[in-house]
Amino acid sequence: MDFVLSNLKTIILTVLAVVVLVLVIKNYQKIKGFLSEVKTELSKVSWSTRKELLASTVLVITVTGIMAIFIGIVDLGLSRFLSVVFK
Repeated sequence: MDFVLSNLKTIILTVLAVVVLVLVIKNYQKIKGFLSEVKTELSKVSWSTRKELLASTVLVITVTGIMAIFIGIVDLGLSRFLSVVFK
């Protein structure tokens, strides 16, 4: 019993690995077909250039910063307003 308890993690991982292996072998054709379809769909994707990606990233970071400042100002204003009203 001590052996089982001390090696429980290894036993569970081994059982899970065997189950996954059996499922992969059983569904090999389905998995192969799925991966083939994924490859076909990914070839249809219009990938952004590095320049477009960097511009979009800068835009997202800038808008996020502006919105954070705006929400902070509104929160501060409402907090002060409510503290005056309920004082």
